[in-house]
Amino acid sequence: MENKEITPEQVERWKKEHGKVFYAEADGKKAWYRKPTRNDLSYAMTLRDKPLDMDEMILKNCFLGGEPFHEDIDYLLGMDDMVARMLTVKNVEVGEA
Repeated sequence: MENKEITPEQVERWKKEHGKVFYAEADGKKAWYRKPTRNDLSYAMTLRDKPLDMDEMILKNCFLGGEPFHEDIDYLLGMDDMVARMLTVKNVEVGEA
């Protein structure tokens, strides 16, 4: 998607298509990302020994529109927390039967 103003209507369409949608905001600009899929995470996990590359891959694959912050190292470093917020981790109790 080209870098243009994202309307609330566009965000609602993305939510219907992708479920959760997240945004990052800096310097008066916004970037929009969808929740990563299993395939996104599986592919990114091949880079687990390179955490910055892993975050960049997830953000690149999940980018929907706006300012591509993930392409600029200064912004990318500030988005580390975003990747964690994009994932829902459930508490699972494990026991022995």
